[in-house]
Amino acid sequence: MSHFTFLQAEWPGVFEATVKAELLVHADPRTACFYARRALELAVAWAYKHDSSLRLPYQDNLSALIHEPTFKAVAGEAVFSKARVITQQAAI
Repeated sequence: MSHFTFLQAEWPGVFEATVKAELLVHADPRTACFYARRALELAVAWAYKHDSSLRLPYQDNLSALIHEPTFKAVAGEAVFSKARVITQQAAI
């Protein structure tokens, strides 16, 4: 059973990416990082589309989106920190 089953009904794309990341975390960590980043990209894109308080930054790449001050304020420090780690690790 996945830790992310709660996402399945409303965000099937995010759920699919999280399950793949979970399944591969020990067998193929690099690929797991790819899927973790994919899940983050989908979730952040959804947030920007559905939350009118978020302002699009000057660039639309993932790093710019998560570092945008309105995103950081809405997401909170804990979520922002985790998003930053995923973004940095997936780039290596």
